[in-house]
Amino acid sequence: MGNINYEHTSLFIEDLLNDTDFVELRKYAKENDVPIMNSQTKAFIISILKIAKPKKILEIGTAIGYSSLCFKKYTGADITSIELDKETADIARKNFEKYNVNVNLINDDAMKALRNINQGFDFVFIDANKSRYLDYFKITSKLLNEGGIIIADNVLFRGEVCNDDIMEKRKNTLVKRLRNFLAYITDLDDFITSVIPIGDGLTLSVRRNNEK
Repeated sequence: MGNINYEHTSLFIEDLLNDTDFVELRKYAKENDVPIMNSQTKAFIISILKIAKPKKILEIGTAIGYSSLCFKKYTGADITSIELDKETADIARKNFEKYNVNVNLINDDAMKALRNINQGFDFVFIDANKSRYLDYFKITSKLLNEGGIIIADNVLFRGEVCNDDIMEKRKNTLVKRLRNFLAYITDLDDFITSVIPIGDGLTLSVRRNNEK
C-alpha cells in the first residue's frame, strides 16, 4: 500500500476518518507488511458502493480478506474473491469465519479462475498483480453488468507512473504496463473512467448503459 500524497495531508485525513472497522486486521496487515486499502481509499469505495448498491461483487486479490469484509459489511452483496497465494487465502478464510461472513473464496491464478466464471457482476475490485491489470480489466469487463463499476487500486504506484525522475529502474516494466493500462481504459467508448489521486491512486470505470 503506497501513498502519492503529502504525508501530512494523508495523516490529517486519516485522523478525520477515525476508521474503526476491523482494527485487528489492519494492525495485522501493518505488522506483517500485507498491502490493504488505506482508510481514505476505503471510505471512497464504500461511498461508491452505497450509491451503486451492487448485488454481486468480484474481487481480484483477496489478501487477508479485509476489503471483502468491508464490502460485505456495507453492502451485504454476494462476493466472489480470488487469491493466488494459498497461505494468504487460508488466513482470509479464517478471517471470514471469525466474522461469520460468507465469501466465495477461490484460491487460484486469477486469469485461470476468471475463465471459469460465467455469472455477471455489478462491481469489480482489482487489487492484485499490477503488471496484469490490463488483462484483468479486459476479462472482467466481459463479466460486468450494464451500469457496473470496475475499480483498480494502486494504479499510480507511488507516483512513479506519473514521473520518470522518481521511477526505480527495476520497476520500469511494471510502470510501463500500468501506463498502458491507464491509456487503454481511459480511451474506451463503453466506459466512463476517472483516475483519482487517493492513496496510491485508483481508477473508477463505469460501464455506459445502452445510450441512444
